[in-house]
Amino acid sequence: MDVLSQIHSQIRSAQKELRGYRPASVQWNQRAQTTADRLVPWLIGIAPGVKNRVQDVLNAPSLLRSMWATMQRHVDLPKAEIEAFDRQLSLDDVLRESVTGEVVSNIVTKYLLDHDPDSSLKSNGRSDYPDVYDSTLEYSMLPAFARKKKSATISEFGAATKGKAKRPVRVPDGLEIKTCRGRIAVNCHHPHAGLHLVLLFTEVKRLFTVKDVCLAFLCATDYRESERNTTATTVKYSFNGNRFVSLLTDETE
Repeated sequence: MDVLSQIHSQIRSAQKELRGYRPASVQWNQRAQTTADRLVPWLIGIAPGVKNRVQDVLNAPSLLRSMWATMQRHVDLPKAEIEAFDRQLSLDDVLRESVTGEVVSNIVTKYLLDHDPDSSLKSNGRSDYPDVYDSTLEYSMLPAFARKKKSATISEFGAATKGKAKRPVRVPDGLEIKTCRGRIAVNCHHPHAGLHLVLLFTEVKRLFTVKDVCLAFLCATDYRESERNTTATTVKYSFNGNRFVSLLTDETE
């Protein structure tokens, strides 16, 4: 079964949840299938570029330092200037020590937006779901965003539009982007229905390698509620890689 067929199968298995998703008048199942038809073939084609871009950006400081070590012997500059340049490279290394999943996700998101042939994909708010949505889809029927009690689920919240730009939030027909070190293991504040793109990477001696770019359509039942240590701890939900399909099959063998 090809990737698109597997994603469509996952969406069909989520039909009951999507039918009950608010507003119930919206055909979320059909919209999710339409999003899959639009995005999945494109993501398959662009996945190698995503992999290379992330590796190039994250590894640039180390490669620059390696190049500088070779070039330094041929640079005819005062010693103080050379030492100052070398110090700046060292300071850049400090930033690389704190590379987070959010940083990597931002690189992935920007690459997708920059290479969208229709320029219709838009980035959502920093704390909003999904990370990316298709601006050509109609969302005017959605209610305005309103905060609910913290114990409410995403399904109970339902989809809405937010801000002056009326960005669609909590919609199951967008794309969520996650990045993981070593293995797929993600913690979230809520279980989200929709397409999830995961970039899996490793780091050895400050050099990064993207191991895979994977895709799945997840629903609430694919998440597990994490145990809380105290009653004050925020509830978290997690998912693993069981449902994900590689978009780099030929490269990860």
